[in-house]
Amino acid sequence: MPVRIDHAERRSLLAQAVWRITLRDGLREASVRGVAREAELATGSVRYFFSTQDELLRFAMRELIDKIGRRITAGAELRIADAHEGRVVEAALALLLELLPLDEERRTEALIYQAFVAEAANDSVIAEIRREADDGVRQQCLHTLDSLVEFGCMAASREIESETERLHALLDGLTAHLLARPERASPARVEGLLRIHLHELRVPVRYPGDDPSI
Repeated sequence: MPVRIDHAERRSLLAQAVWRITLRDGLREASVRGVAREAELATGSVRYFFSTQDELLRFAMRELIDKIGRRITAGAELRIADAHEGRVVEAALALLLELLPLDEERRTEALIYQAFVAEAANDSVIAEIRREADDGVRQQCLHTLDSLVEFGCMAASREIESETERLHALLDGLTAHLLARPERASPARVEGLLRIHLHELRVPVRYPGDDPSI
């Protein structure tokens, strides 16, 4: 009887092989042949799913983003209950911390993702996938701030769009620091900075161009 192959499982296995090679040797070393060796499969088995390296890399990037997204979504469901019980800022903080490379698993994911980002300059499809991922982080920032507004934890004078961009930039900056200089950006330090930022949102502000008479 022929062996049935679970196509989704096989694709996932190949994506994981790409990630391991990328982390160890660099993204461009994840060729079809290289991935076949890493996954201990025949090259033809890989080509059955992906005829070119570009197809393989694009899928592996999407698979990585989906993996991260599933973890964040699962965490978000737990934080909703916290928010409705009055722990709004703590719930927002916990959700935002999930977006940062604060443990070995997330650091590994972030390093692999950065390798894909570097490839975006040479691959328009990867560039588009990156934009989609970036939009997803921005949307998460917006949802978090919407929750703070809903529960009265952000000053009415603060513009949601401006604060979304500011929070997104803060997360990007913290990610860069955590990857480049982890000894200077400990998890406790990062959590403290984010906590300060969220509490500062309660303070009214004036933006450039605001009418000072208002």
